[in-house]
Amino acid sequence: MVKDAFKTPKVRVIDVALTSNPLADPGKPWDFTLHLEVDNRNDYPLSVSYVAYSAIVGRETIAGGEHLEDIRLGASGLTVVKVPLSIRPESIVNAARDCLLGRSVTYEFNGSVGLRTPVVGVVRIPFSKTGGFDPAEILKRKGFGFN
Repeated sequence: MVKDAFKTPKVRVIDVALTSNPLADPGKPWDFTLHLEVDNRNDYPLSVSYVAYSAIVGRETIAGGEHLEDIRLGASGLTVVKVPLSIRPESIVNAARDCLLGRSVTYEFNGSVGLRTPVVGVVRIPFSKTGGFDPAEILKRKGFGFN
């Protein structure tokens, strides 16, 4: 009965933002921040104990890891959890090659958030965001002509 009182929070990817300048040192990993929105639907606060993630562009895994930090989620509300991640430049090069060879490029962010709960211990909540884009269409919108 106590276990039934726990409402599983919802997690979704809301943004991935570049936080470093890749042109400053091209050999250095590119730093990003992954923004996750966690909706705690419980009447009591929870704590995020870890975030595990992977990022795939085309067929290339460009990032993966785990972020261990306690982050408090307020009761009955939304909290944005920011997770730093780094991408190796050679992964970007391989993904860019796939972009140039294909008309459509897919991407995928997967992972899980570990929530420490007072009733059931640590609960793993998965998240995923997938999509795609056409590199030629993006360049066309930016003013680069393609037929």
